[in-house]
Amino acid sequence: MSRPAATGHVVWHDLLTSDVGKACDFYAKLLGWTYEIEHAAEFVWKSGEADYPLILCNGAAHGGLIEIEPDQRSCWLTYVAVDDVDETTRRSTKLDGTIEREPFDIPGVGRSAVVRDPQGGLICPFVASHDYPPPQGVFIWDELLTTDDYSARAFYGSLFTWAARQTDAGDRSFYTNFVEAGGNPVTGALIIPAKLDVAVQWVPYIHVTDINISTERATYLGAKQLLGPAVTKGVGRRALLLDPTGALFGLMAPEG
Repeated sequence: MSRPAATGHVVWHDLLTSDVGKACDFYAKLLGWTYEIEHAAEFVWKSGEADYPLILCNGAAHGGLIEIEPDQRSCWLTYVAVDDVDETTRRSTKLDGTIEREPFDIPGVGRSAVVRDPQGGLICPFVASHDYPPPQGVFIWDELLTTDDYSARAFYGSLFTWAARQTDAGDRSFYTNFVEAGGNPVTGALIIPAKLDVAVQWVPYIHVTDINISTERATYLGAKQLLGPAVTKGVGRRALLLDPTGALFGLMAPEG
């Protein structure tokens, strides 16, 4: 995970999945990921000891996988670096959010919590206990799919001190870029398209070189294609899919 200096930036991702083995196999075949099994003593979704597969790519760790119960919904969790996990978590309740899990320590890693925004999206404030550099180049964008972008701008803008900038997304809709103090976009938000039957959630976009080939391969490996591939002006080509365990994720081939 990332050092605290990256305050306001996404620094880690965990896949909560009902079938770790199936998920590992899918992403390995699709993206070339390998895994290193760590034995962890604490998890973002539960307490207790268990194996924790680290996602390895290009010689670095970029995230992990956590086994959940079969009746729970598989999803990706996004971690955002903050100055103080406890204060951020308390502030979330004053912004009409709820605490899904109170702040807790992850031995040798840092401190985190799980917060649910007013529409139901989950986000994890995080402070690292080390100074490892942040992972780069695999998860390249995070996007909130929401039912209320006005509420999302108010909640996340206050929670992480992000500024919100709206752009015309076409078809009488708008796209929100959340911008950190330095002026750079760090995440985005979009009203869930009418044709997309999914829950409010944060979705990670994973870098690929050829969006068509990667999307076709993903569906061949058991994913369900929901949107795209389509061009996002100034960004690149994107596709949205469900992996074989039901977790929503995106693929992105950036412009240039």
